[in-house]
Amino acid sequence: MNVTLIQATPNPIETIALIASICYDSDLKNPMGLVKHLYRNGHHSVFEHIYFTFKIEGISRACSHQLVRHRHCSFTQRSQRYCSEDGFGFVTPPSIEKDEELDHYKDYMTTFVAPNYKELQTMGVPNEDARYILPNACETELYLSCNLRELIHIANERLCLRAQWEIREMVEKMVSIVDPELHFMLVPKCKSGRIVCHEVCRGVDND
Repeated sequence: MNVTLIQATPNPIETIALIASICYDSDLKNPMGLVKHLYRNGHHSVFEHIYFTFKIEGISRACSHQLVRHRHCSFTQRSQRYCSEDGFGFVTPPSIEKDEELDHYKDYMTTFVAPNYKELQTMGVPNEDARYILPNACETELYLSCNLRELIHIANERLCLRAQWEIREMVEKMVSIVDPELHFMLVPKCKSGRIVCHEVCRGVDND
């Protein structure tokens, strides 16, 4: 998995404070103090002016299906309809990686799925139909653009230990490459100071 920050609004804290000052008629002596006040008190509309674009590579289709549920993002994803997936890479979950059945998993991908996909193409089946045999483990790549308000929401939900391991790892990488001054907001919901999680976190994977 590889996550790259393609572009981001420069000086996000100063930009948020400048935009917010029009609402509160405030000075800009302490931009971070103002941003923290906005965050703590739920005044998050000003965060929508801060934008990011990420390139995400080497995640599974299973992961991307979870990711696109964040509907306030914009996505451009590799098309299995127009692109050939001959020789496709695939993601192996840690639970399988450590299991004695790992060889069966790899064999299924490399000696059953891949050859049958290629055979369908050879028979003249178009990529858009041959892709029906491809697994959720098939690797994909995409561009994701979002504003800071949505990135906060993604972090709240997907950094939680109840999020599945792959999307949690992906969001950890996204957070790690944005401006460090924003990191106090990009946390799981139990650490947000705003959202109360009533369940005991046991690290249960779910969607």
